[in-house]
Amino acid sequence: MLGVAVQLGALDALACGGCFGPPPPTPRDVQVVTDHRMVLSLSATTTTLWDQFQYSGRPSEFSWILPIRYTPGLRVAIADDGFLTYVNDITAPRLLPPPFPWAPCPQPPNAGGFADASTSSDRGAPSDTGVTVLRMEVVGPYSVSVIRGTDPMAIRDWLRTNGYTVPNELGPVIDFYTAMEMDYIALRLRPDPEGLVPRMQPVRVTMEGYVPRLPLRMIAAGVADKVGLSLVVFGSSRIEASNFPNGELSDASFTWDWAGRQNAAEDYLAAFNALNLANGRRVWLSEVAGRMNVGGWFIPRSSPPPGPDASVETTPTDPMDDLRVITSTISAMPYVTRLRADLPAAMLDRDLELGASDRGDRAALYQYARQTNIPPRPMCLGPGDGGFISNDVTVVVPATDGGVASLDGGVEATDAGSAPVPATADGGASCTVQGAAGAASGRWGAWALGALAAVALRRRRRA
Repeated sequence: MLGVAVQLGALDALACGGCFGPPPPTPRDVQVVTDHRMVLSLSATTTTLWDQFQYSGRPSEFSWILPIRYTPGLRVAIADDGFLTYVNDITAPRLLPPPFPWAPCPQPPNAGGFADASTSSDRGAPSDTGVTVLRMEVVGPYSVSVIRGTDPMAIRDWLRTNGYTVPNELGPVIDFYTAMEMDYIALRLRPDPEGLVPRMQPVRVTMEGYVPRLPLRMIAAGVADKVGLSLVVFGSSRIEASNFPNGELSDASFTWDWAGRQNAAEDYLAAFNALNLANGRRVWLSEVAGRMNVGGWFIPRSSPPPGPDASVETTPTDPMDDLRVITSTISAMPYVTRLRADLPAAMLDRDLELGASDRGDRAALYQYARQTNIPPRPMCLGPGDGGFISNDVTVVVPATDGGVASLDGGVEATDAGSAPVPATADGGASCTVQGAAGAASGRWGAWALGALAAVALRRRRRA
């Protein structure tokens, strides 16, 4: 059986900034925001956040707002889809279905497989609206503003006046972050003169200093009942949540039932959901943790560079530029931690605080530690005195209450309760008769020869 990669979390919306659209016409409409995926790079001097999102509404109504502390070193750039996809794929946990517990008979099967694109202008003069515009710039298809203010109502008014969607539910959240003297990055799609829908490109935000915090409160205004979160952190050590419960799955979390039809991805999600429920639906699961040689990664472009007449909306991006952000600020061998959560909207009442973990590595490969309803062991007769079973025939020995089944009065074979046959060095396995198999085969040949001799003698006497 082949390994199954567990792909958890859709690539639908921004993770730690608020991704907003207009309120739905009816409560039954599908929410714009579902699951979130993000990548974070943490070093002593620089923090970089990657966010990838999609938006199902009209481009003119798309807005994203992220609370930050502004410094002149702040950089907002377009990231490459290929980088985020590569990071997600290479760090994804994998749950392998167990191999068949018995060696094949009589021959082993064939081997199987198991770039900143912005133009900016810094501004610092306060306006008569009570909001200071620290920076305005164009980043790919987006208009980006960095603003500051002490009056949360003035901030909301400024955002709405300048074309940003601010749902009413976001009011208390802006009140909270403004009281903490936070600044805001506000991002929206620029109008397209040809009326085309711009391609939603991921964003990379680089901040000065060590910022191990993700503002989860901003998500609450854009979700209905719950939201799935996937976070990959590059750092100098393993990372975990400091203000949420942490959890980890092991091989013992998984049981394979040979009598039913199972799916590795569904089994992984079921184990995570059980752990999450046991922790009040607030757990941050550490899926993968360990050092990775990211300096050896090569990530091809997801699309060819544009021609000379391309507009700013099609500014070329290079996933290796995103990778160099990590290797230049941490190392070519950083510690990589992949976390997952599935939080109800009511649990988005606090920001995620990250801290160093003293736990060891957690490999990306998971296996089923337990198996139930193991099929009985097949019985094989190889070439020998008196005949053999051909390649397309398998004799299955039924299990008995004593754990031993007999064949021909002398051949014994253990049932599924005995140890599986180990694989041979060539990757397959051989199956031979155990117990008195050789003797039984000889007796069977002798009996057959004796019977033929008796028939011949009888025919001679009649003649």
